[in-house]
Amino acid sequence: MADQGASYPPPAYPDKGGEAQPQQGYGFQPQQYPPQQGQYPPQQGQYPPQQQGGYVQQGGFVQMGTTVQMAGQPTMMMIQSRANDYMGLSIFTLLCCCLPLGIAAIVSSCETQDANNAGDINKAQSASNRAKLLNYWALGLGIFFWVIGVILIILYFTLFVSIFWG
Repeated sequence: MADQGASYPPPAYPDKGGEAQPQQGYGFQPQQYPPQQGQYPPQQGQYPPQQQGGYVQQGGFVQMGTTVQMAGQPTMMMIQSRANDYMGLSIFTLLCCCLPLGIAAIVSSCETQDANNAGDINKAQSASNRAKLLNYWALGLGIFFWVIGVILIILYFTLFVSIFWG
């Protein structure tokens, strides 16, 4: 163990007649590393046992796991999934369709995510339905106003511009 940190020079090359021997290193080289001050403490026991169920990932999201133990009679177990938060559609309706309803849809989407992370499926489903409804209304109003805008632009160029140029 004492030789573990020691540094020894490389072995010499065999002489091959008239060839010159290579130089040894860069000037002063210490022959040993300084001794280490402490040793690692000995390991006590084993790792702690793994927990069953959910665990927290980075970012604070909680992923729920289910452990099923078979004892005697087989049992049927329903595993509920996360409620859809419609965050992508909420951002789209905020930017492209209807700003006020898009903001309300993003708030509902965030509530859905929070309820999903807390494990409250009923609240998450309720907020998800509200986000979906707000997104559909915002999408409908946005399409309606875009169509009205295109019709008004067409009318402007066909009626009013033809009066001044016609």
